[in-house]
Amino acid sequence: MGDQEGQTIDAMSDDDCNSLELGFIEEVDNELLLTSQFFPSKIGGKPAWLELQGIPSVADLSCKNCNNPMHFLAQLYCPIDGKAACFHRIIYIFCCKDEQCHQDSADNCFLVYRNQLPRNNGFYSNQPPDRQNPQDSYDHSLIGKWCTLCSLCGIPSEKHCSKCGAGYCCRQHQVFDWKNGHRESCSTGIKTTSIATLASRRYLFPQYEICIDDDSDDDKPSNSHKSEDNYHNYATSELASQITEADLKSLEDHNHDEIFLEFKEKIQQEPDQILRYQRNGNPLWVSSKDIPLSTDIPDCSCGAKRIFEFQCNHCKRIPELLQIKPLCMHHNNNCLRDDNGNSSNAGYMKEFLWRQNYSTTEN
Repeated sequence: MGDQEGQTIDAMSDDDCNSLELGFIEEVDNELLLTSQFFPSKIGGKPAWLELQGIPSVADLSCKNCNNPMHFLAQLYCPIDGKAACFHRIIYIFCCKDEQCHQDSADNCFLVYRNQLPRNNGFYSNQPPDRQNPQDSYDHSLIGKWCTLCSLCGIPSEKHCSKCGAGYCCRQHQVFDWKNGHRESCSTGIKTTSIATLASRRYLFPQYEICIDDDSDDDKPSNSHKSEDNYHNYATSELASQITEADLKSLEDHNHDEIFLEFKEKIQQEPDQILRYQRNGNPLWVSSKDIPLSTDIPDCSCGAKRIFEFQCNHCKRIPELLQIKPLCMHHNNNCLRDDNGNSSNAGYMKEFLWRQNYSTTEN
């Protein structure tokens, strides 16, 4: 990262970077695999919290524009080899679903938290869970021993149903759940029904597992002529007939943008990728516009410089996510608590996210 004011972020050398890994979404046969005890990487659904104490509250996870609770978007399980305090490590991303908020002040529409635990901790066994038979190692009482979560969204509850005791983070979520099935389930005394599950699924993003693969082809030398051919094929495809003249003008501008051409070429090698992970690596910018200066990336609260860790691309397989245009590109620049990355667990720590704006016709 550049250390002079007004400069863009410097590229890391290959020796300084970890290998690039790509993330893809997959359905799972057993949703227990996406719960806290199996340390998942996933998109949508409820957050699978790592540390079961000190979880961010509804006030911590509310949009600064509309003051409504944000929706859980994704989490990434990313432990750091050789760092005892980071044996378990998860980064969480939350966002506001209100499109007006993104238009008013998009910087307030995302939140990122990091949490980490050593192998020996008070919540989980120091032995890996049995993913082949998840029902055998799943402890149904674990969450309730430490916290009470919102029945709708999975963040800590501050209210509860006076009849059945179901927890809610706010009145808004209690009302939503009541109107979407809880009225019926509560009157029968049944706390968990298919109707109650439907309420959460109507509210939350669709849930998928994020599977990580090494990328062996991404670092191939760029071929500018091939990139220009790719651009031409893209601009003359059926999509081009569906976009406006202003959109076409934007694409024409990108014909001379080498950063955009490189982005298109690398994404097309694995078009279903939704995540690019390379701790201490380099973002794959989509455009020469809106690249942050070194002064745009704040230091951690401990004073350490932040480093790039991963970026998320939008997911074409989940239409609900495409409706929120700012989800096209995110960059999380993430640091550890001390110089060596060996700090004891400090709870849920806020991290920094940079979203690069670009037209939705550029993906």
